[in-house]
Amino acid sequence: MWKTAYRFLTYDTSNLLGILAGIVVSVVLVGLELSMFNNMMQDVRGLTRNYPTAIWVVNPKTQSALQLQNIDVRVGRELQSIPGVERVHPIVFASGSAKSPKGTKLTVQILGIEAPTFVGGPRQYTPGTNVSDLVNEGAVIFNKTEVGKFDNIKPGDYLTINDERVYLSGLSIGMTAFGSSYAITTLERARALSGLSTNYVSAYLVQIDSTQATKAALINRINTEIGQVRAVEGQVLGSETIRYMMTTSNTVASFLMMVVFSAIGGFAIVGVTLYSSVNDRIRDYGTVKAIGGSNGLLRRLILLQGLLYALIGFSISFALLQLMAITSRGGEMEMTFPGWLIASLVGVTSFISVVSSLIAMRKITKLEPVQIFRM
Repeated sequence: MWKTAYRFLTYDTSNLLGILAGIVVSVVLVGLELSMFNNMMQDVRGLTRNYPTAIWVVNPKTQSALQLQNIDVRVGRELQSIPGVERVHPIVFASGSAKSPKGTKLTVQILGIEAPTFVGGPRQYTPGTNVSDLVNEGAVIFNKTEVGKFDNIKPGDYLTINDERVYLSGLSIGMTAFGSSYAITTLERARALSGLSTNYVSAYLVQIDSTQATKAALINRINTEIGQVRAVEGQVLGSETIRYMMTTSNTVASFLMMVVFSAIGGFAIVGVTLYSSVNDRIRDYGTVKAIGGSNGLLRRLILLQGLLYALIGFSISFALLQLMAITSRGGEMEMTFPGWLIASLVGVTSFISVVSSLIAMRKITKLEPVQIFRM
């Protein structure tokens, strides 16, 4: 049966190429859109992306990791006195505007982290970058993907943030933001650049002493004993941020609409072409019925053709997407394909091929054997 289906498939090269083109274009477009959506969702997680398992202590009014509300510094001293808390790391998070020496402006999120541990900042830096250099006067760190859109600024170059002169001391890796860029510096300099009072911070990252308490117990104790803050795991806060963005922005709906239209476009192309292919081979299918072939046999034959189209089309599409992923590696729009995304692409490919086959089946199953002699 597979061999027969393959022979039907390859009989008309033009139809074969047309159907494969429809599948490939549709699947590649859906893959690109879902990859962009996945990267956007990761960026939306904000700072929790790099510290998903840590305990975050934030203002109870905070709904998003991208909009951290200020909390009193006295909370830090209270946290330090709770059994099970090994160390408390304050973070300052504020909006700002950076300007390169050539006049290019860039919206930034000023991230202040405490020396000498610098917890809360990037996990990885480019070779030659020493995070300890942040203690130097005016030092800031940008992510390496921001260099191209900021006049190819290099470490050592001066710029301004909120009209204050600073210099680029190094570059981070994997510290991307949603709709802006991170400018990492010390806690004190972040306060000076943003105008935040020394009486406030944006959040605390709590380091656990696992010999005295579990994470769940410590979160519960902080929420019980310190009423003016909320303790939550970073992964949970990141998920809350995504839900908040989904309910307050139409970005998600826009992406989903693009995915739907890409799938519908591919379905239309493949459906029409496959129907045309079946119509061109109507005498052959009619002959099979005339010599005793059942409708079930013809359905399986057409469905197998659809599955072959899906297999070949998906293989070509995924190879192209992998090639794009390799070429985008290390860039701002780096493409990634997690398991759920690959499963979605398989689903789209199967939908386009199988449903198009079902449409083509209708004409064959209605064909009476005697009609073959009238063609």
